[in-house]
Amino acid sequence: MVRSIILYGLFFLVIIRGVLAQEQITEYYADQSVKAKGEKSAAAKTGKWTYFYPDGTINSIENYSNGKLQGTVEYFFPNGARQGVEHWTDGLLTDSAIYFYKNGAIEKKGVYEQGRYQGEWKFFHENGKIYRSVNYIDGQPEGATWVYSEEGLRIQEGRYHQGSEDGEWKFYDESGTLSYSGAYLNGKRTGTWYKYDKKGNRKVWKYPTE
Repeated sequence: MVRSIILYGLFFLVIIRGVLAQEQITEYYADQSVKAKGEKSAAAKTGKWTYFYPDGTINSIENYSNGKLQGTVEYFFPNGARQGVEHWTDGLLTDSAIYFYKNGAIEKKGVYEQGRYQGEWKFFHENGKIYRSVNYIDGQPEGATWVYSEEGLRIQEGRYHQGSEDGEWKFYDESGTLSYSGAYLNGKRTGTWYKYDKKGNRKVWKYPTE
């Protein structure tokens, strides 16, 4: 019986110490308006932290473990609209993420791996139409890509290799008509480039020296 009481007392002390070790923190702007609220344990941020704009509206809601971002993080515009949602593991961006314009339309979405873009990322115009689609490997664009105007017309197409433009690229005007074409090598124009008129006739284009 006595041993049970002692063990219970020790367990209770461990809990009390853990609670006392978690310190409630409030950070302030220079004008003394609240900047952030959360907890620290052993001087490191832990659990949920809420950040505010100077006017008191929420800027972001972040989650920490041992001072590193862990779990879901949400960002907000000053008007209260959601700006983005990310997922973190041990202080690195990971898994899916999505970002928004102030009007609520999606700006871009994709996946992070070890803090870098990975796989297909899609970018959008504010009117909701696709802007461009790019595939990434370890944070660098790789493979075919297309760029579109706000009206939905294709204005660029080409390929990336190890993060740089590579191979044939085509550029179109605001009406979707082919204007220029040529090749890149390691991100620089190379070979013969062509300029096209409205009828599709082409002539050699002397591109600017880069």
